[in-house]
Formats: sequence, C-alpha cells, structure tokens
Amino acid sequence: MTANANEKVPARASILESEAAKAWVRQFGLRDQALAAEMLGNFVFVSRDEFATGLRDQVMLHADSVDGPIGLYAEREMRHRLGVPHRLFKETRGKVKRAYGVGPAPVKATKAYQPEVGSEGIVAQLITDLCRAHPKRFLNHPGPDDIRKKRARAFWVLTDFVGSGKRAHGYLSAAWKVRSVRSWKSYRFLQFGVLAYAMTQEGKDRINCHPCRPFTACVQPCPTIFSAFGSAKADACARLCERYDPVGPDSDSVQGNPALGYGSVGALLAFAHGAPNNTPRIFHKTSKQAKGWIPLFPSRVTAGLPISGFGRSLRPETISARLEALGNTVLAKSPAARGAPVEVKKRYLVLAALSRAHRGDDILAIKTGLSTAEVTQVCLELEGLGWIGKRRVITDAGLGEMRHLRRAAMQREQRADAIAQAVKPPYYPTSLRAPILLSS
Repeated sequence: MTANANEKVPARASILESEAAKAWVRQFGLRDQALAAEMLGNFVFVSRDEFATGLRDQVMLHADSVDGPIGLYAEREMRHRLGVPHRLFKETRGKVKRAYGVGPAPVKATKAYQPEVGSEGIVAQLITDLCRAHPKRFLNHPGPDDIRKKRARAFWVLTDFVGSGKRAHGYLSAAWKVRSVRSWKSYRFLQFGVLAYAMTQEGKDRINCHPCRPFTACVQPCPTIFSAFGSAKADACARLCERYDPVGPDSDSVQGNPALGYGSVGALLAFAHGAPNNTPRIFHKTSKQAKGWIPLFPSRVTAGLPISGFGRSLRPETISARLEALGNTVLAKSPAARGAPVEVKKRYLVLAALSRAHRGDDILAIKTGLSTAEVTQVCLELEGLGWIGKRRVITDAGLGEMRHLRRAAMQREQRADAIAQAVKPPYYPTSLRAPILLSS
C-alpha cells in the first residue's frame, strides 16, 4: 500500500517532548528547570543513518587528495603500561628494527574480564563497507606487510566522536612508536589523519599537537556548554551540573570540573548508539542513594529515548529557539522564516549568526545546528545572492533582507493585537450581591 503523495509527513518529535526528558527535567528545582531544559534543547542527537552517511561522505571527500591507497583504522582504547601505549605493529628484534605482520584487530577489549564493545564496532563495520565498495582505494586495518605491498599512502583513524582527544592521540602514539612508521612519515610515504563525525575544539587541538602532524576533519563540531552559550550562561550551566552532580565530590583524577564529564568537556551530543562520557554526569550517571538521581541515558545508553527524536531537524520551534539564542527574537516570530522552505530557513539561520560576528565554519555550525558542509554551502548561496561579502560580512542587501523579515514579524504582531482587541468579549459580572437598603 503506497502513501498518498498529498499526505503530510508527521513532524519529527523532539527529545524534549518525550516522557523520559520531562521526567528528567522535573528532578531539578523549579528555578533550575528552565536552564536544564535549555541545556537539553541545545543537545545534538545524531541518528544512525546520519552518522554512517556523514562519516562515509567525509572519508570520500578527503580521499580525493591522496594519491594512493588509504589505510583505515577504527579508533579504540589501546593497551598501555604506565600511560604509554603498546606498539601498534610488531617489530624485529635485531639491531635494525623493522615492522612486520598483520594490522591491529578492529575490536579488542582492553580488559579480559570486561569484554565490552564500544562505538569502534560500528566504525569497523563502516570501514568494512568502504573497503568492499572501493577495494583499490581503501585498506581495512592494514599491517606493515600490506602497507608495503599495496603502497598505502595514508594512515587514517576513524571515530564517531573526539572529546578530549586522548584516545585518538593514544592510537596515533601506538603507531608512532614503530620505527618503520616514523621512517615512512619522514620520507613522506605516509600521511596521518583523524576523521570523526563530531569533534570538540579541545580534542582537535590535542590531536594537532601530535608529532606525526595529522590533519583533522569532522562532519560537524561538537557543541559544549562553553561554545553553545555565552560566558555567563555557560557558568550557570556549569554550576547547575555541580549542584546536581549525582556522583558528588570524588577522587576522580580528571582535572577541572569532573561534573562536566570526562576531561571537563561538557559535550552536548549523543548518538543513537550511545552517548560519550564527555557529557555532563547529570545526563548519564546514576546516584547510589535510594530514590536518587535518574539520568536521561543511564550508563550512556540512549536506547531508552524515542528514536524519532534523533536526527537534525529544522522544525519551526527549533528555528525559533536558535534565532532567539542568537538575539533575533523578532526575527524568530517572522512568518517568512516560519513558513519558508528548508533551504531558505538555513539561509536565515546563517545570516542571523553572521550578524553576531560569527565567521568560522565551526562556530557557525554550533550556533545554527547545521553541519560544516551545510554552512559552507549556505555561505556560498548568500554570497551569490549578494547578502554577504567575501569575508562573510553582511552587505546592505543582507541587512535589508533582515529588516524586511523583522518588519513582517512586527506587522503580524500588530494585526494580532488589533484582532484581539476587536473581538474582546464584553464584560459580564459573574456574581451579584443584594442591594443595600438604607434606613430613613
């Protein structure tokens, strides 16, 4: 049975509208519920299809710049001793060290008594699909023998999320400990890279400081409480996470504010396959006390949330919320912005962000909720329309467009007020009291 072409597709439900989210917000005090809901509203919930398609497209995009096969590796926790990771490849024991053998296992537990599989399992499946579809272009976790035989020219680490950057940095260090790998890099036979679906600026900076000088790329930057909000509201969110921290003051070795998650990142992102440990602990930690804190995704499992809430959407409520966050309250109420096609809504969002002096792709993506590729495309469209210049400064035509949208919103409000006054029902008393008789 085929659907009628004229039928309206139901709007994607928001996580905030789910019963789980409402119950989570009700745990806060009345004065804190609005801020908690706003913090949850800035979360990015990535669906499985968005993750797979976005990371695959990112790999294919950057593969065009490599002249030769590319070795793909799924990022995972490496075994280490005293904080130093083990070598990724085996080496000969002679005076001249030479790497040999096969590549690392895509999925391998670091603790034999706790054989858990994280997001590396999903990333490994994606790598398998890429290698099957393009066998001459990509190599699946190649070892030194395959790197030499097939003349691989790139060593790319793929992951879903880079928060503090520690795990990706450790994987690169495990490869860098191998003398043959350092030799290949020295002779410019091999280049390194880390590709993720989402990445924080802190994690990106940490990876860029690695001696192998890798390049980094992501589908979209990860919003944190420090990048999604202004400094005053970000501090308020941090204090909120501390006050309601289900773990409380502990002996965690992480420096900074452990209530904001591992590395004090304060990430506002979750995948359909799970949430990173860099999110604030009020979202994924359970209190050990009786009738204690109930997180939104216990133990970082997001399967309990409605699947319809995952995926980026440009619903009118979402557009209005992001425009208001950018200081465009009047523009958020504009009928032109609410009823416009999706592509036009993206232009208004980026234009509003540019009016706040945000210029870079990463910060524009965080403020608008779009991917970096979408931001780049929209900026090209705005430049073609003459609304922004080469340096992404809004032109007179762009300012005129924004004034027109604000004027339309104000006129709509004035008409609504006039109609409300015209149809205001007459006053009728609901209760009467007996007349007072005055004695003569």
